[in-house]
Amino acid sequence: MSVLPLETTLTYGPLFSRRLGRSLGVNVLPFECKVCSFDCIYCHYGYTTVKTLTPSGVTFPAVDAILHAIETALRRYPHVDALTFSGNGESTLHPHFPAIVAETRRLRDALAPNVKLALFSNATTAHLPHIQASLPAFDLPILKLDAGDPTTLARINRPAAGVTLDSILTGLKATPNLIVQSVLIDGAVSNSSGEALEAWIAALDAIRPAAVQLYSTDYPVPDEGVERVPPYVLKRIAAEVAERTGLHIEAFWW
Repeated sequence: MSVLPLETTLTYGPLFSRRLGRSLGVNVLPFECKVCSFDCIYCHYGYTTVKTLTPSGVTFPAVDAILHAIETALRRYPHVDALTFSGNGESTLHPHFPAIVAETRRLRDALAPNVKLALFSNATTAHLPHIQASLPAFDLPILKLDAGDPTTLARINRPAAGVTLDSILTGLKATPNLIVQSVLIDGAVSNSSGEALEAWIAALDAIRPAAVQLYSTDYPVPDEGVERVPPYVLKRIAAEVAERTGLHIEAFWW
């Protein structure tokens, strides 16, 4: 099945986001391959080329080039809603991620103070001290949680060696103003019903994030066994989770 092409620039957009409005994307990862600590079966960029928690032998974009691109984009689009770290995999794997974030925050404050600084992350590095120290710089730290049990994590997210559910939960619990994003899918592997759904709800209740953003897959996916969860089911699950946990949860779809 066809998937979306990788980003080939350091910044891209603005794009319209269901959750963020007009968003400028920031890609701090290589253009020629996907570098991530997950290999999610529903990823719209396809399968992960370099699956690791500790990248080596990979050439990342230079810090100066990234910051120049961000400054140029903010000067050109000072009235977008969000500047969002996303791109070709897991942004926090860039070896100079904390320095990039600190300088991006300074540029945002100086050039476009009304633009929200957002991060889409899979949370596999959120427990690490140097990443944890960077997360408060984001107005919208949006971190993934698709599974509340190790088996579902392994089947849906297919993490790199060294990634554990316990470390993910530790990082999520320590993140201030946390927004959890969760993708529910059906098909050969499902986290939208039964024991997998119950484990996910229990994990959310233990984490107590500021908000939960719930959605399914709308883009092409690499695994043909993945089935989209329809909007009416997402709405029902969101209402059930909100009632049982008291959390603020919202479902999104196209």
